Amino acid sequence: MSKLIGPMGEQIAKFIAHKRALGYRYDAESRELESFARFVGKQGSTRLTEPLVREFVLSRKPKARSNMVCLLRQLGRFLSAEDAATFVAPRRYMGVTRASKPAIRVFTRAEILLLLRAFSSLPDAPPGFHRALVYGAALRTLLFTGLRRGELCALREFDVDLDAAVLSIRKGKFGKPRTVPISKDLAARLRAYRKELNARIPGRSAADAFFPGMDGREPCRGHVLYTAFRAALTLAGMEHGGRGEGPRLHDLRHTFAVMRLLSWYEQDASTHAKLPLLSAYLGHIGVETSQTYLHMTVEMAGEVTRRYASRFGHMVTEGPTA
Repeated sequence: MSKLIGPMGEQIAKFIAHKRALGYRYDAESRELESFARFVGKQGSTRLTEPLVREFVLSRKPKARSNMVCLLRQLGRFLSAEDAATFVAPRRYMGVTRASKPAIRVFTRAEILLLLRAFSSLPDAPPGFHRALVYGAALRTLLFTGLRRGELCALREFDVDLDAAVLSIRKGKFGKPRTVPISKDLAARLRAYRKELNARIPGRSAADAFFPGMDGREPCRGHVLYTAFRAALTLAGMEHGGRGEGPRLHDLRHTFAVMRLLSWYEQDASTHAKLPLLSAYLGHIGVETSQTYLHMTVEMAGEVTRRYASRFGHMVTEGPTA
């Protein structure tokens, strides 16, 4: 980010530094705030005011206004700690509301089997590109590791050690690196995938993307992977909405977390002891973040009921019958 200029440049820079100190990358946000700082410089204002915020928000495209209101609201709250006269945009300012996210979809075990078959049945399209090979393996990896889409696309050949069965995430969310162990079965499948990919694209190097895009070298694009996922849903006979509606690629991460917890329940493992392990595996800062991924599915509810019935069922007696 270039140096912030204008009468509020230093204040905005402090806000960005504060956010990054909390662990946020704040790359796209800093670019937006840089633009805002230039706008403020032209206006000559030294304080965040309501007219200033309103004019800048209206200068953005309608689809971008929701995020801009949210960003300037956070900036206002930060600056108001030193200047009580700072304008802090209220919720739903100017009638702008944040678009609701699609409902989270956690796939059942039966649906997972259908998806796995679909991942292996994707057609090679466009002609000449190894879509079924690359994206089938990529989607399977997302499902069985819970990686974020960006983490998976960023994997290079040297990040994937299949002898040790580990993936090296060099820059996860908040810039945190981590090592992700994978199952022997997934390692074997990825070993076969690597062999086939290298046969189809000779001369690949350790710096090439493990899941390449059209050129066979650079990382696959997230939106193209999403398109392959939608195709897999159709092959699996699962309904899905239009673009922007669920199921989403991120739902594979939710499914991984829930299935891991369900497996621990079935093994009668201590979930209190296991949750920190899941948190570290997913690349979360703490257990609290991981809890947003743990949803009460029908399968989970049945297992929770079984566990507590086996432990405390003797304490429950039947009431008198009529």
